[in-house]
Amino acid sequence: MKTFRSIACGAAVVVALSGAATAQDWDGFYGGVSVGYAFGDATHSFSNLAPTDNSNPEGVLIGGFVGYGYQSGNTVWGGEVDLEFSNYEGSFVNTTGATSQGVIEGQWQGSIRAVLGLAGSFANKPALYYATGGWAVGEFDFLGGPSVPVPPGGGYSETMNGWTAGVGLGVRVAPNTTMRIEYRYTDFGEASGRLGPTFPAVTMPVDVTQHAVRFGMRMEF
Repeated sequence: MKTFRSIACGAAVVVALSGAATAQDWDGFYGGVSVGYAFGDATHSFSNLAPTDNSNPEGVLIGGFVGYGYQSGNTVWGGEVDLEFSNYEGSFVNTTGATSQGVIEGQWQGSIRAVLGLAGSFANKPALYYATGGWAVGEFDFLGGPSVPVPPGGGYSETMNGWTAGVGLGVRVAPNTTMRIEYRYTDFGEASGRLGPTFPAVTMPVDVTQHAVRFGMRMEF
């Protein structure tokens, strides 16, 4: 619930900051590139009752996006698809009582999202304030086992599906070029697999969530 309230408050601030909107053209196809920083939680648990812990992944995201927008007055809506590669990773070693460790490594992630925005201005330049949300997908590798050896020898890979939502601001710096900043929260859901070949009898579910700030350059076609 705190996450939903934060996103809702962010959307309200975005609308408030837009001020007196001016007529602009945000119709049509667009595409661009983005780079971002992500951090989050990955909660590892074990079927053999080894200690649960968080690997706290973080890393850089690099990718691109394409979309299409429709405009009616100062209201803009549409859809967007993005794909990113990452070095999003984290690990933990827990030596309390029974021992455990876990590793997460993100390979790529993407989303298909709806976009709803308001045309306005920022620093006397045309701007688009928007909220976005939809389906998220990502490929992750997981390792786990006892605290020794490091890294653990058992693991699995899984393509995870979840949801993402956030807010953003795009500022037009040239007739067909917009620079933008975006924050999104993503819940990839829970992965689960056996820690073979080293520990094939042990299952390690992992719940993965992520915060990310992205900077992008958008080109209108």
